[in-house]
Amino acid sequence: PNLFVVESVDSAKLAKKLDNAVKASRPDRPLRVMAQVNTSGEASKSGAEPGDDAVELCRYIDKECENLVLVGLMTIGRYGEDCSDCFECLATNRDRVAEELSITGPGGAALELSMGMSADYVQATQCGSTNVRVGSSIFGSRAYKASSAAADDANAAKAAASAV
Repeated sequence: PNLFVVESVDSAKLAKKLDNAVKASRPDRPLRVMAQVNTSGEASKSGAEPGDDAVELCRYIDKECENLVLVGLMTIGRYGEDCSDCFECLATNRDRVAEELSITGPGGAALELSMGMSADYVQATQCGSTNVRVGSSIFGSRAYKASSAAADDANAAKAAASAV
């Protein structure tokens, strides 16, 4: 109930689920959302495809989800590479969405761009980002858990070593 914004709305299905949840929990206060666009084209990343798909997702949120307010677009660039093409693609998609749907952000401001993380936030802001995600710079790198298969292999190896 106290969410300020959800930046990862990657499908109409998720938008509808959020819309229904907001209607049930806080119908007097719409939730700000951003449409996620997969500008890198990586299969491991979620999001609408740039172009028509991104416009249609934004149109759905704007027209069909009365408890959501579209405030911008978000992308996650390629890890460890120059992402300027991803950032420029998102900015182009934002401009297209604003033009085709005749929408702006709250108060008439431009739709926001959420792009860039700790490693590339400078480049992202140079490309027009209004929101960056810099958790690693503040809290340090994440400690990822080993996959269950890798953990099972490690436990088997420990068991075998202790049996010898």
